Amino acid sequence: MGISNLVAIPATALVTVLIAKYLKPHELGLLMTGEAFVQMFSFFFTMGFKNSIYQYASKHAQGFQEGLREAMGNALLVRLIVGIPIGLVVYFLGVKFNQDSNLVKIIGLYVIMELLTSMGNIFGIVRRALNQFKLVASISALNKLVKLSLVFVVLHYLGGGLLELVYAFVLMEVFKFVVSFIATINLIRPRLSLPDILPLMKESTLYGIFDFLDNAQNKVDRLMLNYLIGPSAVAFYSIPSKLNRLIRVIPNSIKQVFLPQLHQAKDEESVKPIVKKLLIILLVTGLPLSLGIYFFSEPLLAKFFSAEYQAAIELAPWFAFIAVIWFMNISPDMLLASKGDHQGRNWVQVISVVTNIGLNFYLIPRFGIIGAVQATIAANLLKFVLMQLRLQISFGK
Repeated sequence: MGISNLVAIPATALVTVLIAKYLKPHELGLLMTGEAFVQMFSFFFTMGFKNSIYQYASKHAQGFQEGLREAMGNALLVRLIVGIPIGLVVYFLGVKFNQDSNLVKIIGLYVIMELLTSMGNIFGIVRRALNQFKLVASISALNKLVKLSLVFVVLHYLGGGLLELVYAFVLMEVFKFVVSFIATINLIRPRLSLPDILPLMKESTLYGIFDFLDNAQNKVDRLMLNYLIGPSAVAFYSIPSKLNRLIRVIPNSIKQVFLPQLHQAKDEESVKPIVKKLLIILLVTGLPLSLGIYFFSEPLLAKFFSAEYQAAIELAPWFAFIAVIWFMNISPDMLLASKGDHQGRNWVQVISVVTNIGLNFYLIPRFGIIGAVQATIAANLLKFVLMQLRLQISFGK
């Protein structure tokens, strides 16, 4: 997984650089706003299956693998039943609340991509549960390289524009879905268990509320900037923000490895050695990466972006503080998830998102784009503190 990140992170960074190079700030702002608008509703597409599938399989009477087959089949059926009408609703909201015709088209295309991604993610969850990390890593690296190639071909070689780029992204999602489907079916075949669909949906919904709020917290800054300042502000904010989010590939990879283990742990004694390894890996990876962002991100971005994006370049060091808190939040979040503490996790996330929105309303009019960064730092730090308190209550020590 670490080796695949050596391919995935630079490839994704180059995608952001190329898009910013060939699109105007207003166009880039529309692209980022459309993406953020659709992904604000990701709860209805993803529904927390990454945790509930592990929970279902680990408690199945006939063993983990048989439980995994049923969980996969049921999850795919639920995604089809729920995802299509929700996609239509999201598109309708996009038409209702956005006047720009290009933004409406982008929202519609991102709805299609979100549907395909949500189906493909089920296969990814199953492959990780089967410890097929070489396969997961290979597919992840391939996806990033395909996207980089598409951006270069569409914007540079073919001379396309914003909409042509988004159409190419839709084709890429179709390709990803097909590859993911074939790779997973060769390992394990899904099986339906209709009586277990409602219990799985209930558990997934409770897990999904947290994932939805977490995703909303990551998108609310762009939407608030678009509302309070305009699309160009979103473009300037999105460059360092998107590049900084590349760092999340590393903690997400760590979670992919450790989350199935935590769900399958039988008691707190078996959890301790897993957590010890987790904390060591988080420290070894998180601290150097955060320091690197703080000291080197600004001069590095200055080499790739013109003076037109100076406002974006100056923001970059601030995102080091966000990266630190991301790594800090992983351990308590995963422990509470494995324990099924839905009430605690969701209330913490609600408080964090509401704080983020309130601080954005206060800080952006006073400090501009940097106010959005400060709001995100404060909200994520509050989330970490509340998570730690909840962890102490949940584990009783």
